[in-house]
Amino acid sequence: MLTFRCLPRTSPETDALEIEAPGVSANRLHDKLVADPVAREELGGGSVAVDGRLILIAPLADLPLAREFTAKLGVDWQTAQVHYGDREFVS
Repeated sequence: MLTFRCLPRTSPETDALEIEAPGVSANRLHDKLVADPVAREELGGGSVAVDGRLILIAPLADLPLAREFTAKLGVDWQTAQVHYGDREFVS
């Protein structure tokens, strides 16, 4: 399971970002990940809430890739919310 803890952007523990954006379907996310092996491998996937809100957590170093990928999904970066923090995989 992936966890994400919001932190200030300048925190030494900040290693990831969470992008939330409206207007993305699960099918569209799936299709774009299938079509983009670099995004699929580097970003690892994302999820779409019932209300059609994309939730994508990515390594901080992959911000340019995440931004490019969300544009391919049709996300207007001005409507996206970006949160910084620490991601951790736990079992």
